[in-house]
Amino acid sequence: MAAFAVCLILTGCVVDKKEVESWQQDKQLVMQSVEQLQAQQKQMLERLSLAETQLADQKTASMQQHAAYASQKEQIAQLKYSLRRLQKTTAKLNESRKITKLKLDKKIEKIAQAIKPAEPVEITGSGGEDEKDHYTAAYLALKSGRYEEAIEKFRELLKTQPNGAYSDQAYYWLGESYLAQNNIPRAIGNFEWMVSNYPESTKHAVALLRLGIAYQSQGRITEARNSLQRLIKTHGDSPSAEEARVLLQSISEAQ
Repeated sequence: MAAFAVCLILTGCVVDKKEVESWQQDKQLVMQSVEQLQAQQKQMLERLSLAETQLADQKTASMQQHAAYASQKEQIAQLKYSLRRLQKTTAKLNESRKITKLKLDKKIEKIAQAIKPAEPVEITGSGGEDEKDHYTAAYLALKSGRYEEAIEKFRELLKTQPNGAYSDQAYYWLGESYLAQNNIPRAIGNFEWMVSNYPESTKHAVALLRLGIAYQSQGRITEARNSLQRLIKTHGDSPSAEEARVLLQSISEAQ
């Protein structure tokens, strides 16, 4: 009986030991499973955090894109509005330019008519026969439209007879000859010299008129006005003064 009891005790010990060993093995497996689950949970949390961050970024980007789209849409609308206004303004300017061009063409035509050389007229002077012959030759060349020859002969006359009886006439007709050649600066130079140095000349009034016209054709409006006003002041009753008044009014209207 005693031996049986001892046997039972020993048998129980062996069973408990096996159970302990089995539990320890199970414990290790459980611990490993727990660690794996914790690792998986950590990975999932990281992935979740990353996904949330990406979603937030995408949401922000989407909002920014929407804002950019709305801004671009507004800019396009403003540009279209500005373009329509610009097109209307351009159309009005083109129409205005057409009208202005027509007016300017008419004025230019008047000026072109005005700067045509005046018809030479016979004059008598107190100079010698040589001077008169030289002047007559130059005058005939001008009357025949041989402007280069007339210029050469008038300049020759002024060189040989700088203070002769025909000097004022020579300077005036030199100005007219240069006008005929459309050499406005040279024409102005001769008219300026004539009106400054021969105030008593019979050509003084018309020289002031031609000077004003030449100034105007060069866009020297202030000088044109001064010349025409001087003409009206000094030769108020002359036909040239009447033309000067008309020309002054035309200049004022063009401003």
